[in-house]
Amino acid sequence: MDTFILGVIGFAVVLIAVFLVPLLMEVRRTMESLRRTTEEKLNPALDELQTTLKSIRSISDNVNLITEDVRKFSGAVHEVGRNISAVSAVVNAVSSSLTIKTLGMKAGISAAISYFIGHLTGKGDRT
Repeated sequence: MDTFILGVIGFAVVLIAVFLVPLLMEVRRTMESLRRTTEEKLNPALDELQTTLKSIRSISDNVNLITEDVRKFSGAVHEVGRNISAVSAVVNAVSSSLTIKTLGMKAGISAAISYFIGHLTGKGDRT
């Protein structure tokens, strides 16, 4: 009986080996095929992805440069606005000063003419 059991076990091991070896070889070929297919399809996609990322990085750098230029331009416009405000303030001050001086001169000339006419007509004080 022991021989029979050993014979069955031996037959089972041989049967398993006969089916297992080709199965393992087929799994190995499938894995190699999968690896080749992955390399063939994935490597070009990865290369294209790297190129796209480089392009995006370049665009991002250009956008940063343009943004910096816009900031500088905005600062320059702000500075020009402040200078215009300062010039406007100076013009207003000069204008106000000239208006006051003109009104003062007008009053002075008017008083002088009144005084002169008054003395010519004899209505003025003669002291």
